[in-house]
Amino acid sequence: MTKHFIVKALLVGTLFITPFATWACDAAGKNTHIGTVQAVDASGKTFTIIDAQTRQPVTFMASNEIIDGLKDAKGSVMVNYEEIDGSSDLKAVGVTF
Repeated sequence: MTKHFIVKALLVGTLFITPFATWACDAAGKNTHIGTVQAVDASGKTFTIIDAQTRQPVTFMASNEIIDGLKDAKGSVMVNYEEIDGSSDLKAVGVTF
């Protein structure tokens, strides 16, 4: 009986937590994405995350300082960015992990 209770409790807990993860980027605010680092291209000065809300890759241009810091990133990162006028490119201005 205890085993069944634990399994049910875990399933119910997962159902309550899942919606909050899907709203992660909207809740973080404007010009912010949350996700996990998928790739870092130091020579191209870009990095890509898998967005927590859309589950789609999002690529950012970044300074050498940000690129170097991402080498140690584990788990979720929060990226503050600027949109570049006349372009679909996004420029990371800060990364928290």
